[in-house]
Amino acid sequence: MSTFGIVAEYNPFHNGHKLHLDMTRSSADFVVAIMSGNFVQRGECAIMPQRARAECALKCGVDLLLSLPLTAAVSGAENFAFSAIYILDALGIVDSISFGSESGNSSLLKEAANSLSDKRLDSIIKNELKSGKTYAKARQAAVEALYGKTIASFLSTPNDILGVEYIKAINKIGSDMSFISIKRQGASH
Repeated sequence: MSTFGIVAEYNPFHNGHKLHLDMTRSSADFVVAIMSGNFVQRGECAIMPQRARAECALKCGVDLLLSLPLTAAVSGAENFAFSAIYILDALGIVDSISFGSESGNSSLLKEAANSLSDKRLDSIIKNELKSGKTYAKARQAAVEALYGKTIASFLSTPNDILGVEYIKAINKIGSDMSFISIKRQGASH
């Protein structure tokens, strides 16, 4: 029996989410999702109330739905991902996580996540920040300087970035969870 975890906002729930759930369900006996409440990443109000989004998720294949605490839900990608992965791992029943990404390339997403633990990035990031770049652009430039354009490109699109952060979180807590990345189809939102 396998249990897969999904981190979601479902803001609003759409056909891409349904496809992701169906593809995840094809590899899993059970699906546990952790979802943002009435506020989502970057502190925005959810388009639909949490209860309506939860109902969609449960009707479309989620077996157990948990609420991501507000402080994590409105955080940036790193804390959002870490908090969700920490909770899924703490359940003790989730074997793998499944997430959508622009690339769908699990092995290169893992390489990008591993690159971010390189201490040499710190000084490069600091120099890039001094030149006026945002932290996200500075981090991407630092990874490019040490690991090349291909690996750095996984830090440029929102769902690849979240995928990298999920993998980083799995590594950070020493979880045995594996992961699969499902390539997003259609629009990137």
